[in-house]
Amino acid sequence: MSSMKPLHEVFHNWQEKLDQDEWYFGHFFEEITTSMTSEEAFQYIPVVIQEVMKLRNGFLIGEMVDFLHAVYEVANTTEIHPILIQEKENIEGVIRKFGDEYSQQAFREFKKSLRWN
Repeated sequence: MSSMKPLHEVFHNWQEKLDQDEWYFGHFFEEITTSMTSEEAFQYIPVVIQEVMKLRNGFLIGEMVDFLHAVYEVANTTEIHPILIQEKENIEGVIRKFGDEYSQQAFREFKKSLRWN
């Protein structure tokens, strides 16, 4: 777990990297989750939430919501992380204010997968 790339590094020169590899985000995120246990993934959820809260770009918010969903799949639980409960309104505020149609849809899908309103 300690050898893991810091999540915020995904945003360094992301436009350039995306031009070179259209699956840049997927590959970066996969590198993070590939060796995670379900418990590690669950503990990682607040890290992802923290990054979502900093974003002001609709496209990046959508990518990060998708990643949150992927981390939850690795965690293999429908238990809603306490930090997610605590930050739900803030996340929805960020998505409402800065998100695009895709990120809004992605968050709806994510909540539906957890059976969470």
